[in-house]
Amino acid sequence: MAASAGLACAVLSARPAWAGGEIELCLEQHAVENAFVQDAPARGPVHVPAGTALSYAGHAFGPASDPLDRAHAAPDGDGWRGIPPAEEARRRQLQMEDIGGDGDYHRPQAALMTTTATTLSHAHPCARLGATALLSDDWTWTMDTIPARPDMYFQVYGTVANDQLDPTFNNDADPFQWTAAHGGLNAIVTQTIDQSLTLHSGG
Repeated sequence: MAASAGLACAVLSARPAWAGGEIELCLEQHAVENAFVQDAPARGPVHVPAGTALSYAGHAFGPASDPLDRAHAAPDGDGWRGIPPAEEARRRQLQMEDIGGDGDYHRPQAALMTTTATTLSHAHPCARLGATALLSDDWTWTMDTIPARPDMYFQVYGTVANDQLDPTFNNDADPFQWTAAHGGLNAIVTQTIDQSLTLHSGG
């Protein structure tokens, strides 16, 4: 018993503590079933480079691998199966906030950037890695501290090089670009991000 407890402590301490914050980044496990993403997903491993920018995408109802809880989606795509009516009502209200249907809701102007690279695959769909907040007048990102909250998720928006953002993903032959362009990479902040980088204006 003591040996297994010692092993557990060793495993926990082996996970790096990221300076500045941590996210869990995952491949989407339950893709939307519509014509836009009906094509086969990336067949090989997806190499996610350091400097990958993710912006706030909305409220999360599940883990980073399935933030919209599509695992329980109703067959017609409207609502969820197997959840209590009160929870469904709560989710619908949050969805209204995300699409701008609630005038009192102010969407977080938040984005973050990975500080390390990782490779994701169907065998290893998730990874925890370091991240820093992104600030930008051009992109109206103003949150220099992003709290660890399981009810907020982020999606890949672009890549950062030389403190400038490139939001184009136009190479379908690249598994990372294809997956990012189809909304297949999501993240949830697992350790509060308290460091930030200001992007330069493209002009």
